[in-house]
Amino acid sequence: KEKLEKDIKDLKAEYELKLEQLAKEKDEKWARDRKTFTDEIAHLRAQVATQKDQLASSQTKKM
Repeated sequence: KEKLEKDIKDLKAEYELKLEQLAKEKDEKWARDRKTFTDEIAHLRAQVATQKDQLASSQTKKM
């Protein structure tokens, strides 16, 4: 009986450790994805600003 209780305790500890590891991996993936999206948004904003400047410049030349 003691061995069975020890085995259950060990399995529970192993399971909790695995859950913590999975939660940590999920949080890390979310952080990486968030950074990627943030970087992509900044890049797109820079492109829009450049195109806006080019459009304004070309309209000024036409006048």
